[in-house]
Amino acid sequence: MYVILFGVGVGFVLISFFLDFIVDVDGGLLSVFQPKLIAVFLTVTGGFGIILSSHLGTIITLIVSALCGLFIAALINLLVIKPLHKAQNTSTFDKQEVIGTYAKVISPIPKRGYGKISYSISGSVVTGPAKSLDGGEIENGEYAIILKIDKGTYFVRKG
Repeated sequence: MYVILFGVGVGFVLISFFLDFIVDVDGGLLSVFQPKLIAVFLTVTGGFGIILSSHLGTIITLIVSALCGLFIAALINLLVIKPLHKAQNTSTFDKQEVIGTYAKVISPIPKRGYGKISYSISGSVVTGPAKSLDGGEIENGEYAIILKIDKGTYFVRKG
């Protein structure tokens, strides 16, 4: 039984880490139910069960190995997953924070048309499509003030 738990846990770890590159499978509010943590719990429980089953009784082996699995999964969540998730979140910013920021026009914005702007925030240079809010023309190299962001388009005014 513990060999099966161990094998399922190892397989689950590998699958969840590969899937995490493709899709964000975090548990949100129920973050303790993340596939990575379930996989760690199964793997550790199975591993300890294999080791302890020849030395202890069935019930005691199950309890001890499950407690070890919970403990190790909690440690990994606390010391690895949460800090990495927090570090990932602090490197991003809310686009609404840039309203009122000056941006440089890097592709001219024609009358009632679209161009491209560039601005710096949190040490990163961001570019994006822009349109003049009043429908006027803004030349390449001029500065504009970001007034609104809608569906990925920056609405600007000549600044």
